[in-house]
Amino acid sequence: MKCSTFRRLAVAVVLALVVGGATARAEVKCDDAISQLLPCSAFLKRTAAKPSAACCGAVRSLDKLAKSSPESHKMLCECFKDTASSFPVNLVRAAKLPKLCNVTTSMRLDPNLHCNKLSI
Repeated sequence: MKCSTFRRLAVAVVLALVVGGATARAEVKCDDAISQLLPCSAFLKRTAAKPSAACCGAVRSLDKLAKSSPESHKMLCECFKDTASSFPVNLVRAAKLPKLCNVTTSMRLDPNLHCNKLSI
């Protein structure tokens, strides 16, 4: 029950950011970024054939945030790098997520990212 409520809250936050056109803050928290990706969990764990609309909305929102400043970009990169090595997601699917959501980004859930070498 708590997990379902948490997922609904995460989706609501993502939708509020996407629909409301929220401006990116200089301070980005990894936990918040990962929570935004919660709608992508079914796709990343192979229980859904394609990412949901909510998932792609979250990906676009995080991409916009990453492009807002070099600091945000690096923090999100480090966050996704660390997360990829600690959560059971399919890394092949994770690599496909930006393209499936029509986002061009140099970041992805990958434990082998070199965050100092990525450009915005």
